[in-house]
Amino acid sequence: MGLTHLRAQRGVTLLVALVVLLVMTITGLVLVRTSTLGAGVSGSLALKQAATSGADLGLETGLAKLEALSATGTSALDASNSSFGYYASVDPKVTAKSLAWDSAPVAAASDPLGNEVRYLIHRLCRSTGAINAAGQSCVMPQGEGCSGSSESIGSVSSCTQRPMYRITAKVSGPRDTESYVQMSTY
Repeated sequence: MGLTHLRAQRGVTLLVALVVLLVMTITGLVLVRTSTLGAGVSGSLALKQAATSGADLGLETGLAKLEALSATGTSALDASNSSFGYYASVDPKVTAKSLAWDSAPVAAASDPLGNEVRYLIHRLCRSTGAINAAGQSCVMPQGEGCSGSSESIGSVSSCTQRPMYRITAKVSGPRDTESYVQMSTY
């Protein structure tokens, strides 16, 4: 009777050992999956941050193109010029992602991280033409001495007869990373 009892215990020990091994294997797989997921998320965040910081090149290029275009005279700013990435009017309902990026000028075909940088410049007016034309509506800077302003001296730049402009940069990077950055200027 004692020998039979020992044989039954050996079978239970083997079963318990297999269950413990199975639990340890599943725990190990979960840990590997969790650490891989964390590395993937941090890698994606690093790519997004690199794309966003790379957008500065697009904004600076757009600003330089706007200054070059305005140096030719204010009438040059009344009409769109796609070779400069400049548009004399904007639809405020169009999101940055929905702009005409296929025809946008390239500021950098490939930066050191493999990002492509494009930019677009929009004059913040409802239609093309002179800013003082009948029916024209433009966003104008506000400051001391400007109509509708409640600003004090020194808090913002003084108003000009130049409308506001929005420069948008799009960065396309590895793993389908996309980042959009905008700045306003006048």
